[in-house]
This record gives sequence, structure tokens and C-alpha cells, in this order.
Amino acid sequence: MNISKEQIDDINVVVSVQIGNDDYSSKVSEVLRDYRRKANMPGFRPGKVPEGVIRKMYGKAILIDEVNKLVSETLTNYIKEEQWHVLGDPMPKISGDEFDWEIGNDFTFVFDMGLAPEIQINMSKEDQIVKYKITVEQDSINSAIEHHTRRYGQYVDADSVVDFSEKLKGDIVQLDENGQPLSEGFSVEDATLLVSLIKDDELKKPFENVKTGDEIVFNLSKTFSNEWEIASILKIKKDEIGDISESLFKFTVKSISRFENAEVNQELFDKVFGEGAVSTREEFEKRISENIAADLEYNSGEKLKNDCRDYFLKKFNPQLPEEFLRNWLKFVNQEIDEETFEKEFPMFLENMKWELIVSAIAKQYELKVEEEEIIEYAKVATRRQFAMYYGNTDIPEKEIANFAMNYLKEEKNVRGTVSKIVENKAFDIIIENIDLSIQEVSLQEFENKAYPKHTDDEKAVNETEEASVSEEDTVNEIKEATEPVENVEIAESDEIAKNEDL
Repeated sequence: MNISKEQIDDINVVVSVQIGNDDYSSKVSEVLRDYRRKANMPGFRPGKVPEGVIRKMYGKAILIDEVNKLVSETLTNYIKEEQWHVLGDPMPKISGDEFDWEIGNDFTFVFDMGLAPEIQINMSKEDQIVKYKITVEQDSINSAIEHHTRRYGQYVDADSVVDFSEKLKGDIVQLDENGQPLSEGFSVEDATLLVSLIKDDELKKPFENVKTGDEIVFNLSKTFSNEWEIASILKIKKDEIGDISESLFKFTVKSISRFENAEVNQELFDKVFGEGAVSTREEFEKRISENIAADLEYNSGEKLKNDCRDYFLKKFNPQLPEEFLRNWLKFVNQEIDEETFEKEFPMFLENMKWELIVSAIAKQYELKVEEEEIIEYAKVATRRQFAMYYGNTDIPEKEIANFAMNYLKEEKNVRGTVSKIVENKAFDIIIENIDLSIQEVSLQEFENKAYPKHTDDEKAVNETEEASVSEEDTVNEIKEATEPVENVEIAESDEIAKNEDL
């Protein structure tokens, strides 16, 4: 067996592995003998099938399997000896189908490899980046109070429709051309109708000043253009609606209720922050201001991370084996269409460059991750997700822990969490070593900096891209091409394993 390399440049190498009969013959013979001992074929006693028959039936498959194992093991050991950080997987230049797979033959395997570049991390106070401190304005506090009063508001009985925010309950029936209930038409008791869902002012007119007991005749499909809204009113599935475009419906009002925001009082204070935590409006606004400040600090921190990332991507600009990576990604993801691939490939390269920079920082500063940090990060991320998407900040700690530990049952989630922790530690090191200037801005000024206004065409493109987020993530998630935390020690602990049954 012989292995050699041709160094194309610092980040591209071709490796040849020559496998001779002496390298694999003994192992192939051993497997053939094992097959013969276990073979049970008609006309032969168990274990007495002639070796020639076994060789003819299974020899090629065994040869291919054993040679591939040998090549894989040899290549893996060689990469370790050379101390290469290989990006992606070695790409064979010759297909196995081109070999003459006969026992006794020699085989030469040739692989293209892409190598990670060496990155020298150097940072100093000459590296200047701005961090924005966002001021909490009264408008933001007022908006937050409005949010809380709506969240804890409720519907109360009303005498009539006043401002089209009301909810009506009553009986609805489909009418025929004579204004009589349609035989076999829709007829629903205690249907719920939200007047606020009617978008056309002209179509709202039949509901003006409506009182309990009034009857309203209207075209349901025109008044409520959303099929889900119609299905909800008729208490059916959307595909059961059919063609009602020309039908009139009569709605008999049985009750009217109007949504009222909760009052800003002790009851609201207790619901938002817990019983007795706040006792005056001033304290209430102060706590809200603190929460807003924390959220704004998080947003500012994310902006700072993005700015640091952009700055050091330009400063270090690690060179990648782009042609190799392009070929490798296409090979392992043949289902991705060319347009999507070309659109996302530059983003893939940028992400890989950043991961390599983080890995270099981790190596230089000997970063390590404790398993307790992994668990705590997952818990914090879980709590933030509940707050962001469901507006719920009152989840008990035990439930948060259960959600977090359930998430960490999957190895890929653990790896992803470790990567984020390492990235955060790398950001901490960056901030310690650069010149960080603080600039105070209003929320509007910050948003203008963080999310620059686009032209209408750019906005349309962005909205289209957001709608196809799963497609955008395709290339980035297709396969883990690098190990960004390979230079990070993860402290041993069995805490995650002990919680697998949660």
C-alpha cells in the first residue's frame, strides 16, 4: 500500500492511495471463509459449499467492501498525520465503477481535498467598532402598556354596534332567491361574527347601530373574503363551503359584546409581574422600561455581533477552496436546482469563513465549554422563544428546563448550541481586544442603522425571500461542511444523558 500527495496550493491537495493484492487478500480470504462456514445452500451440507462457489457468488462484493474500508481507514489516518483540517469530504476523481474488481488486481484511488486555511488572529485597539446604546422612550413604554392592557382585556356586554370592534353572536341562515331559508342550505345556531374583520367600509354599513334582536341580510362571501373566516362563522371545514358567492345570508343578533382593554391597576400589575411585585403606576412603568431596555440591549448586542462579523470577515478574509466546495456541495446535494444553489453558495462561503475565524479564536484562546453552559444556554433560548413568539414570560423554571433538555436530546442540537456558545465567547474576546465606542441613539435611529430602508423593488425581493425561508436555508443546512468548534474542549458531564427521559 502506498499513499502520496500532490500539493496544488495551500488549500487544495490531491491524494493518491494505491492498494495492492497483499494489502487486502488476507482479509478477503478471511471473510470468504466465514461466508463458507455459514453458507446454507441446496445440494450442500452446511459449511461444505465449495470455496469456488462462494468466491463466485460473493467475491466481488466482499472485495469492494474490504478495499473501501481499507482506503477509508488509510485516508483518515493520513489526514490525521498531516494534521489537515479538511473541508467537506474527500472527492474521488475516479469512480469505483471504472475499476476491474477482481481479486488479485491492484487499485489506485485518487481524491481531491479542500483544506481550511491557516488564520492568524490579531486584534488591537486600532480595530474600531461602534456599539449603539438605545434610549428607552416614553412612546415605547406607552406601547408596552397598551399591549398588556389588550392582552389582559376581555369582551363585555354591549347594547349596540358603535365602532365596529364588536363581536356578535346569533343564528345565521342561507336564503333562497325569495328571501326564505334555503332548503338544505347552511343554518347555524350561535355563530360568532367579528365585525372588525370586515375590511370594506361599504360592506360594514348593514352592521351600523345594530342592536340585539335585529336581523341583518348580507352577502357572506363578499363581506368576509377570507375563506377561513367564513368557515369559522359557519362552523365547517374550508373545503365544505362550496359556491356561495351569490347567496344572501340572514344573521339574527342574539348578543353583542365589545372588547375592552384591562384597566391599569393593581390587578394588571399582578398579572404582568406577579402578585405584589409592583404597587404603583410609576413602579409599573419602571419595570416595563427595564424590560424594554433589556430587549434593546439584546438587539444592540446582535447588531454589534453582526458588525464585528462583517469587520473581521473583511480583515482576515480567509481564502477557501471554492471550486472544490462547489463540486462537493453539488455532489452531496444533487436535488438542489442550479438557480437556488448559485443564489445561496456565496452565503455558504461567508458562513464557512466566519466559522473558521471563530475556530481560530477558540484555538488561540483555548476556549472550552462546560456542559452546564450548554444546558443554561438552551434554557435561556427557550425562555426567549416563548416570550418572542407567544408573549409568555411566566413559564415555570421546571417547564423551561424540561423543554430545554428535550431539545438537547438530539446530538445535532447539542452541536448547534455549542457552536453558538463558542461564537459568543469569541465575540467576548473580540470586544475585550478592540476599541469599542458607545454611541447613544433613539430606537428609530437604531432601526435605520440596523435595517436600512429599501427601495420598493428591494422590499418586494426581501418579502419574497422571507416567504421562502426554507429554500434560503437549504445550502447552509444541507451538510455540515466544517466543524467550527473542533478547537474547543467540552468538559465531560453526564447531565444531558441523565435527563434523556424528560
